[in-house]
Amino acid sequence: MKPVTVAAIIAAGLVLTAETAAAQVEFKDHRGKEIVLDAPPQKVVTIVRSGPILYRAVDGSADHIAAVNQSFFKRDYVAGLYGELLPELGTLTPTAAIEGFVPNIEAILEIAPDAVIQWASEGAEPLERVGLNVIIWDCCTAEQRRDYVTLTGHLTGKEAHAKAILDLQDASAATMRETFAAMPDADKVSALYIDQFGDQIRIIANGSLDLSLSGVTNPAADDTGQWWQTIDLEQLFAWNPDMILIPPYAHDLTPASFYGNALLADLDAVKNRRVYKIPAFAGSPDAPEIFLSSPWLAAVAHGADTVPQLRGEIHDAYAAIYGIDLGAAQMDSVLYMDQNAASDGYSAIFR
Repeated sequence: MKPVTVAAIIAAGLVLTAETAAAQVEFKDHRGKEIVLDAPPQKVVTIVRSGPILYRAVDGSADHIAAVNQSFFKRDYVAGLYGELLPELGTLTPTAAIEGFVPNIEAILEIAPDAVIQWASEGAEPLERVGLNVIIWDCCTAEQRRDYVTLTGHLTGKEAHAKAILDLQDASAATMRETFAAMPDADKVSALYIDQFGDQIRIIANGSLDLSLSGVTNPAADDTGQWWQTIDLEQLFAWNPDMILIPPYAHDLTPASFYGNALLADLDAVKNRRVYKIPAFAGSPDAPEIFLSSPWLAAVAHGADTVPQLRGEIHDAYAAIYGIDLGAAQMDSVLYMDQNAASDGYSAIFR
């Protein structure tokens, strides 16, 4: 894969921009409602759990995020290692929701935000009834997730940076597609996502990542569209995947959890030491850096030669999206080098 360097990013304009904050904000949200504000908001409340990540990425700071969903700190914040990489997110007020995505109206009114971001499934009416400006996001197709970046660009007045993030994603996808589009199915590697393992095994059957960009297939994928499914050991052995992938939010699971389980000793992914913890850039399916999952997956599936200098590409992506300079230790944390140390080829690929 052609590496994306910092120089190339700067040349393409993929850097935080100094767009004016004085211009009027005007755009349509996912329900088609016209949103009009006199200027980019100074105080934003996001009930959407991943909202703080998107807003920090596009706006360039967390200064305008007035309150967030408490569930952000329980999952996305931890899984994406944002406490280490973007510590300013750790100081945000967690009062936007009562439970799930139910808005904490009283707390939000005390903040008096200029805008509130909420899911379409919850609706805007309870918030608009009390006079709040509401931006609705719908969920959860790949296109809708791209829209989160675009909508945040409109809201912040940072449309150029939002477009730069999407251009970076598109450039990576185009390179991956060029590499793997013609790969015969027989050469693709099968990978099963497992995020819970107990009496029942919970798998991700129909995720939003385009696995064809990595030369990989998911044996659990079907036409139901269901994200999660539960299976038993018999089904796991029937599929017998080449690799097992553990999402970063599955804190109780590591590759060692599988290697040390005698019941799984004859499973190909276990015998061949091909169980991997997915890096932190997949901590949220909405994160703008999640596109890095495709080259990472290609590397563990087909070897380092298919995606050379991936550490450099990861470094450049975080620099372009968040304006941060990942150090070597931070890079190791993002890649879960310690957890993946016993897995086939991992240290050789990513050191």
